[in-house]
Amino acid sequence: MRTRTRHRALVAVLAASAVTALVPATAAPAAAAPAACRGPLSGDLATIYPGQRLEPGTRLVDKVSTTELVMQPDGNLVLYALGKPGGYELPLWNSGTYGNPGAYATMQDDGNFVIYRQGGSPQTGGGIWHTATYGAGTGSVKASLLGGEFLVEGRSNLHWSTRSSERQAWFCSEYATAAEGWWTGNWAQSATVWLVLQQDNNLVMYRKSDGKAIWYSGTYGGNNRVTLQMAPKDRGDLTLVEEGSSTVRWRTGTANNDGAYALLQDDGNFVVYKKDGGPGKGGGLWATGTYNKI
Repeated sequence: MRTRTRHRALVAVLAASAVTALVPATAAPAAAAPAACRGPLSGDLATIYPGQRLEPGTRLVDKVSTTELVMQPDGNLVLYALGKPGGYELPLWNSGTYGNPGAYATMQDDGNFVIYRQGGSPQTGGGIWHTATYGAGTGSVKASLLGGEFLVEGRSNLHWSTRSSERQAWFCSEYATAAEGWWTGNWAQSATVWLVLQQDNNLVMYRKSDGKAIWYSGTYGGNNRVTLQMAPKDRGDLTLVEEGSSTVRWRTGTANNDGAYALLQDDGNFVVYKKDGGPGKGGGLWATGTYNKI
């Protein structure tokens, strides 16, 4: 198995800054068999406006998905999914700018979000990473964290994203938008595990206690991104399909079960159930078998 995450450097205590910081909420409620499929998460934005900075050691916190964006002292900007308070934090995305101690990030008036070396600035240079969202157009300019995704809205309707939206802990084959599925970078969580469709196309389950990978699909690599979906046409089969084609890279083999759904459980198991099945009721069609690994 291959994963492309880096362990974080120790993050300093939150320094005073002009950036809006939200306090993480309590742990997500226990997952249960869905009565109805829901849409995306919603809530308050944690936002960086033009002229504001993320100084070394500061963070932007999303209380909806319990994620945080950290400008680490080593110069790397990292997005983490938070586990239990004081516990392991799972890296979901990073800028790859480690090795630049003292670097900071800023939202510029021109719409670009830039990481500068220590002492650098828009006037003196020293930029080491940016979102390429600058332009001459009008409109709202900001960077925000919500639902596990860090999004930059620049000039001329240019946008940039970490593609790391949190999704619900279940797939329903009868949901109207089920065919859209997850794209690479999406993830979900239960009380004990994270399930991440990584940028390398591998679907990986990590336990929250220590961040160890306890299951994976083995689909890393390839020239095309994949989508995780349980489309109505597949009649209960959960699949990883290459975007822009019909090539299936992985599947649960649970087709011919109309109304089936997949559930990421608090016991650490990821299970496909029959329409009327569920925890405590039986009807499991496929599972990762990870209930004893948390």
